[in-house]
Amino acid sequence: MTKELFIATTSFGKYSDTLSLLRNKKIIVKKNFLNRKLKKNEIVRLAKNSDYIIAGTEKYNKTTLAKLKKLKFIFRIGSGIDNIDINFAKKKNIKVLSSKITPEKAVAELVVGLIINLLREINQHDRNLKINIWKKEMGYLLHKKTVGIIGYGKIGKYLKKILKSFGTRVIINDIKYKSKKSFNLKDLISESDIISVHINYDKKNKNLLNSNILKTLKKNSILINTSRAEVIDYNFLYELLKRKKILGAALDVFENEPYQGKFQKLNNVILTPHIGSYAREIRSEMELEAIGAILKSS
Repeated sequence: MTKELFIATTSFGKYSDTLSLLRNKKIIVKKNFLNRKLKKNEIVRLAKNSDYIIAGTEKYNKTTLAKLKKLKFIFRIGSGIDNIDINFAKKKNIKVLSSKITPEKAVAELVVGLIINLLREINQHDRNLKINIWKKEMGYLLHKKTVGIIGYGKIGKYLKKILKSFGTRVIINDIKYKSKKSFNLKDLISESDIISVHINYDKKNKNLLNSNILKTLKKNSILINTSRAEVIDYNFLYELLKRKKILGAALDVFENEPYQGKFQKLNNVILTPHIGSYAREIRSEMELEAIGAILKSS
């Protein structure tokens, strides 16, 4: 009996031949032809006849899952499954798995690139030179800076490993990190020159970095978020950046994606379209894992 697989992630199969594994397996593959993050009604429209879904960060709430009558299996490619109503999925006998292959190398390397970009104003120099403005802005070293990592999972640990080679002081905040060296959040924010956020989102940590926390940031500090937009008060962060109360920020995640908004008007923020795990080597491994799981369940 022929079954249907819907692939919601837009980059799946672009840089690998992973889908060739499905040849002669009686599985019809449908792709997200909109080439962007799907809205709830679009998921239902495109995947209504699907037995399997390879999901990205789009939302699968109770209402959406209830309308996917044939769905038996969701594989979330990437880290975190907070975009899926797990309890309702269990009630509907929909199996949910996520990538065991983790993107810590890809995310951590991106974070380091964003930090150096902001410290040396690489983007701004590039923009200036392309319109024939030869203007040298004095930057900062990463060497000897204090970097605060919020969330000490695989990404946080690998980031610390990289940053140590730059001669930085790395401090950690994580409720699960049982060490006398673990900092409380307020102390970490006030002591750090650079802060990088790496925590999964749940209702308990919504706006964890609220206005009271953010206003203690150092004058020339940098904030990097490749985690979840919901854990930071972006409205207050915008005001800090607009008034140049901090040196800069880099944001890879947004509550509504694709993002369009007020951060686009600022020169002291780098915006990237949720590319934390978008390194070809990592994505290929994740895709292979996802297809393997589909075949195993079919």
